[in-house]
Amino acid sequence: MGACELTDVVFDEVLHPEFIARTAAWTQQEETQQISSADKQQEERQPAVKAKTVIKKNPETKTTASSKTAQSETSSNVSKQHKSDKQTAASTTVSAQKNQKSASAAQADRKKEDSAPARQAIVKEAATSHTPPKKLFFTQTALLSQDQASQATWSYALSKEDLLLLERIVMAEAEGEPYAGKVAVANVVLNRLRSANYPDTIRDVIYQRYQFSPVQNGRFDRVVPSEDSVKAAAEALNGRKEVTDDTYYFVSMELATDMTIPNTRTPVKKIGHHTFFK
Repeated sequence: MGACELTDVVFDEVLHPEFIARTAAWTQQEETQQISSADKQQEERQPAVKAKTVIKKNPETKTTASSKTAQSETSSNVSKQHKSDKQTAASTTVSAQKNQKSASAAQADRKKEDSAPARQAIVKEAATSHTPPKKLFFTQTALLSQDQASQATWSYALSKEDLLLLERIVMAEAEGEPYAGKVAVANVVLNRLRSANYPDTIRDVIYQRYQFSPVQNGRFDRVVPSEDSVKAAAEALNGRKEVTDDTYYFVSMELATDMTIPNTRTPVKKIGHHTFFK
C-alpha cells in the first residue's frame, strides 16, 4: 500500500503540474525564510558591534569628562587663590593706610601739645604787653620791664591821668607815623621821666615849656587817642623799646624850623618822618 502511495505521488508529480507549482512555492518560501533568518542574524550582530563600539567610546568620554572636571577644579582653585591674594593685598593696604593715618594723627596731636604752651605764652605776653602796668621800675639809666622789678633802684606809680596823657602825646606827635614810631615817642617821654635832667612826673614832662609842639599849638588837647596809640603807650610802659634809653629828642626834619637839636645832638634812628637823637 505504501508502494501504491509512492507510485501515486510520482504519478501525481508527473501527471499534475499543480504539485510542481506547490513544490516551487515551498522552495521559494524556504529560501525566503533562510534569507530572513540570515538578515536577522546580521542585524543581531550589528547591535553587538555598536554596543561594543559604545563600550569602547564610553571610557574616552569619561576620561574627557574627568579631564574637564579636573581643569574646572584647577581653574576654580586658581580663581579662589587669586581672589584670596587680592583680598590679602587689599587688607594689607587698608591696614597700612590706617596705620599711616594713626601715625599722622598722633604726630598732629604731639605738635598741638608742643605748640600749646608756646601759643599760651605768646597770648599771655601779648595780653600783658597791652595791659598798662600800675607801677614803673627804673634804674638810674634805664626803664625796666615788669619781670625785672627786683633790679630797680626806684619806681613810679602810674595814675590813670598819666596813662591818658601818654596816649594823647603819642597820638598828637605820631598820628601818621608807623607803629614803631609811636612806641618810640612814648620811649622818649619815659626816658625823660627817668632822667634827672627832666621833671619827675609824666604830666610835667609833657607840659614842660617849649618841648612838644602839639602842646604849644593846642593840638594835644584836641586829639582822641587811636587804638594804635593806646597799644603803643601800653607796650612802651611794659618795656618795649624802639630807641635806646638815652634818646631824649625827635624832630621831623621836613617840618622843623628850629635846627638846634639836629645841629647839636647825635642822631640815633629814623622812623617814618621822625629822626631821633640822644
